[in-house]
Amino acid sequence: MTVTELARQLGEAIAADPIIEKYKAAKAAYESNAELRDALYEYETQRSILSDEYQKPDGERNEGLVALARERMEQLAKEIVAAEEYRDYTASEQEVNRLMQEVNNEIGSIVFGASSCTHDCSTCHAACASKQNDNDN
Repeated sequence: MTVTELARQLGEAIAADPIIEKYKAAKAAYESNAELRDALYEYETQRSILSDEYQKPDGERNEGLVALARERMEQLAKEIVAAEEYRDYTASEQEVNRLMQEVNNEIGSIVFGASSCTHDCSTCHAACASKQNDNDN
């Protein structure tokens, strides 16, 4: 079996992991929430307005518009983070990132013979050799 074939099997195993399934469900709920999508779109629009104003030289900037855009962005940010779909999606996205980091660290450790230890045990998986050594002491 080739490395590419094994990588395909690994990809299929990762795709079937409950973390990925949870992520896909959270992403679908996030993307189907029209109110959340509208709030995110408006937030980006306000951010663009703010960016445009900040690129103007002092004296040409419309400070009233800046204040209104910032205030609206704050309101929208509160609405966005209050949405259950947003919280679920971002939490599951972080879980996927941790899983992929664990997989990459494990592969790197095997391929290069050295740990890709970040010295931050919160980023490691339960079977991490460094984490197990710390627990043994």
